[in-house]
Amino acid sequence: MDNLLKMIFPPRCPACREPMEDDGSYIHPECEKAFKLITEPRCFKCGRHMEEAEKALCPECESKTHMYSYGFPLFEYNDTAQKAMIDYKKNGWKRNGEYFASEIVKHLSGQIKRMKPEVLVPVPITKKRLGERGFNQSEYLAIKIGEKLGIPVEPGLLKRTGAAVQQKKLSGTARKENTDYGIECTSDNVSYRRICIIDDVYTTGGTINACASALMEAGAVETGFVTAFAVYLS
Repeated sequence: MDNLLKMIFPPRCPACREPMEDDGSYIHPECEKAFKLITEPRCFKCGRHMEEAEKALCPECESKTHMYSYGFPLFEYNDTAQKAMIDYKKNGWKRNGEYFASEIVKHLSGQIKRMKPEVLVPVPITKKRLGERGFNQSEYLAIKIGEKLGIPVEPGLLKRTGAAVQQKKLSGTARKENTDYGIECTSDNVSYRRICIIDDVYTTGGTINACASALMEAGAVETGFVTAFAVYLS
């Protein structure tokens, strides 16, 4: 049955979308460069590449107050990434999520381990979005990362109470206001002190900040984030 399904629905490359050989690999070797790694030196907060290695923060993060302490996005959000994310979130290509998780572990495991997170917490989505997609893409990503790094995952620690408007349709200010009231911690006293938040795409940091704020209000001491992609708007 499995072989029949693979013949009908063969695994596909997340970059070119063409069928793959069933050899355990996630991407065609010639397609790997289509996903652009964010290289060092990087801002310690938002993860963007910086030209000056001696600085810890980019100018934008120097001028902002973040509730989270660190951030490690993996890839830049280019056209290939956008298509791969559509296939992952909207078309149900969970194998893309497995590829993103494997690359995060490959390139960022050292940074993650240095921060010593006790738990991975995925960004929650609304019930409506969960019904449309059938799964929370950030939760699936967190589970796959957690399995590879031996870090537990707590998908129920955060919940959405609002944020019905899609973030990509909002301005930066409106996006912050929307997420500030849209995320809550389900516990008044979390048992974890160091928490790593997992999401698919980092944009303004508003969603991550709202998650970090909710967790720290409930007792967390340090929060940071890891994402597959980052969009830098300025």
